[in-house]
Amino acid sequence: MSNKKNNCYFEAFMELADYSKQAADLLNDYVNHFDLSKMGEKIKEMHEIETKADSTKHEMMDRLTKEFITPIEREDINHLFNVIENVSDTIEDVLIKMHIFCISEIRPEAKEFANIIVKSCEALKKMMAEFPNYKKSTQLQKYIIEINDLEEEGDKLYTGSVHNLFSTSKDPIELLTWTETMDRFEKSCDSIEHVAIVVESVVMNNI
Repeated sequence: MSNKKNNCYFEAFMELADYSKQAADLLNDYVNHFDLSKMGEKIKEMHEIETKADSTKHEMMDRLTKEFITPIEREDINHLFNVIENVSDTIEDVLIKMHIFCISEIRPEAKEFANIIVKSCEALKKMMAEFPNYKKSTQLQKYIIEINDLEEEGDKLYTGSVHNLFSTSKDPIELLTWTETMDRFEKSCDSIEHVAIVVESVVMNNI
């Protein structure tokens, strides 16, 4: 198998990670420059990113079914495509929840969460760029740990955010909408950590 053929899967992993970063940047920009009148436009942009990620995944999965030899285990490739593509899904879901709940004001914690997601996706991109060198890499574990640390930061922010929400508001609608929205922010952080966990497992399976 040529190097080009071997590299196509790794390149697709990086492409999916880049779509995740695009989605994170879009969410971060929206919550920091909040304008309710642009919600429809932003949802459309976000969906376009997610659709591109989904198309890349399906294109490579179709290729995988026809490939006789693969650079890493077939099941690992399949798993990685699914978990990386899921990141853009979960980020899109944050914006969709904000739209469904007609959120008209942004809480400071949402901005903090969006920033953590951007940092996590930056680390995700670096991790997937380093992944082709997994057998010799001295940097891959560093990015895995960075993502884990950011996910822990997201967990603490989620706990503090929900506690603060219930401490300062008695409005049942606000409590419902922001609890659900914070949950979606936290799930986005979880989805990125899940990729790091899978990458670590794949490395162990293929050394």
